[in-house]
Amino acid sequence: MSFRFPTVADYAAAYRKHAADPVQVAGRALDAARTLDRMDPPLRTFIALDEADVRRQAEASAMRWSRGAPRSELDGVPVAVKDEYDVAGYGTTCGTAFLGKEPATADALAVARLRAAGAVIFGKTNMSELGLAPSGINPWHGIARNPYDPNRDTGGSSTGSGASVGMGLTPIALGNDGGGSVRIPAAHNGVVGIKGTFGRVPMEGVPILCWSLE
Repeated sequence: MSFRFPTVADYAAAYRKHAADPVQVAGRALDAARTLDRMDPPLRTFIALDEADVRRQAEASAMRWSRGAPRSELDGVPVAVKDEYDVAGYGTTCGTAFLGKEPATADALAVARLRAAGAVIFGKTNMSELGLAPSGINPWHGIARNPYDPNRDTGGSSTGSGASVGMGLTPIALGNDGGGSVRIPAAHNGVVGIKGTFGRVPMEGVPILCWSLE
């Protein structure tokens, strides 16, 4: 049995060869995401996912590939985003019940750069409340569960991002890390997680919860 999931390079190669297109990939990912909260227990990987927006992004990407003019290797690749980054049209709750009442009007800079490269921004992933716990437990948005064993947690605080990549739903996801919030979910979900050098990844459009480390 193989647990190898498609990588960004795999998607780009398939699009280039017309073996798949971003609309098909997005549709399959949406179908999979839709089942997560119907499971028993629900996995609670995502707290918000605008299917119409995902499909619009995928259609625009498919048009670029059909013209032979993709923006980058990321064009048409679904990327999940931790709910600590602003994404236009989505609230940014930071895992709380009191933040994110109004949708963001602009993307965080890291998200904007992904979007400019053609990536399909694939919803907002669950996280530990205010990034303060190393587990997948969230009292407001539900317990994010490990896709390999729902009786185990995903690690935190980038809980849903780790699970999304761990189950192969998206090949990459954004998290952030002050004291292990990317590295712990990566370890729990069997994937690679990188904590960038401080200042290397732009934090504009992200509520800074850990000023000197995140």
